[in-house]
Amino acid sequence: MVTDITNWRDEGHNIWGFQNADKILKTTPIYSGHKSTELKSKAFESGSFKLQLPDDTSLDLPTFLSQTETDGIVIIKDGVIFYEDYGRTNAQSSIHTTFSVSKSITGLLCGVLVEQGKLKPEDLVSSHVPEVKGSAYENVTIRQLLDMRSGVKHGDETPGYHDALGLYPVDSDKAHTNLHDYIRTIQSSPSPPINGLDGPPYDYISSNIDLLGWVIERASGKKLPEVLSESLWQPMGAESPGHFITDRSGNAAASAGICATTRDIARVGQAILQGIVPKSWVQDILQNGSQPAFAAGPEKIEFDPVFKSAAYRSCWFVDQDSQVMMASGIHGQLLLIDHKNGVVMAKTSSQPKRTTWEKIRLTIRAFWEFTRIVNSQC
Repeated sequence: MVTDITNWRDEGHNIWGFQNADKILKTTPIYSGHKSTELKSKAFESGSFKLQLPDDTSLDLPTFLSQTETDGIVIIKDGVIFYEDYGRTNAQSSIHTTFSVSKSITGLLCGVLVEQGKLKPEDLVSSHVPEVKGSAYENVTIRQLLDMRSGVKHGDETPGYHDALGLYPVDSDKAHTNLHDYIRTIQSSPSPPINGLDGPPYDYISSNIDLLGWVIERASGKKLPEVLSESLWQPMGAESPGHFITDRSGNAAASAGICATTRDIARVGQAILQGIVPKSWVQDILQNGSQPAFAAGPEKIEFDPVFKSAAYRSCWFVDQDSQVMMASGIHGQLLLIDHKNGVVMAKTSSQPKRTTWEKIRLTIRAFWEFTRIVNSQC
């Protein structure tokens, strides 16, 4: 059976589909520069990898990679690759979908524009995108979009959103739509107040970040893929161009559209550690997420076994105690950055289910084990 827009995310199709989004969906290029940053390699003692599980059993490295349907994995410290592996028909050159890792990268672009004085987190969204006046987003700030505290109630599975996003098939008898036209129609009742919170609680709404991408375009005067190329892809020395999935009108899907090699996803983590992303923005991510607001949302319980002080700030999950930042996308896409140890892990996958929390937690634990081994070799 042919892999196409109707089935590209399904088991049996997603291994090929996640490497070939540009052959299935509408995309636009993310241009890399003329010179990539060299990544040196160092031998990794993979035989010493022992992933201890809560039930006192353990996994070796091949078993971990297999159980989490790993397509690509790269471990970097100080610009040196300590471990790299590809499977399930993937290669170093494979340009893989990142899904919601795109949200976290979009949040970094917002930080660049703040540093340039082109927008402020406290700005109303409607001051940059007046088209949302009269919608649920009329009085929402950029900061509230970034922290998933917009107070807007809008499920990611809403049919109209699917029709607009560009990642799903649309019935031929339906009217043509796109993200920008759709977002301005979203209506919702305000979130009820919660004692002790200075605003709405955390609630993961993808359309928040699609709107953030629109704000970035208005503030910069450029299309989002161009902002990504100029602000991050070229400065960090990406070795490959990427793709940005767009809706049918060419608007970049900021919430889920970036496709890149696993090495270049890892380079994003290095760019954060090296100060290519403004340091003040990164410190704010690490320190200023509201733990009470995150705890009032639905995902805190899933992080409790692995993050002691979980929060969400500027499109990143954070463990404030360990100073670990995490970007996460459906079907097993992950980028983890340990600021205390300077270690980055990028992992692409083609897991059959949208979200499997056991595998996310397993991968976080594997990151700790990789960090232990890397530190022992330095």
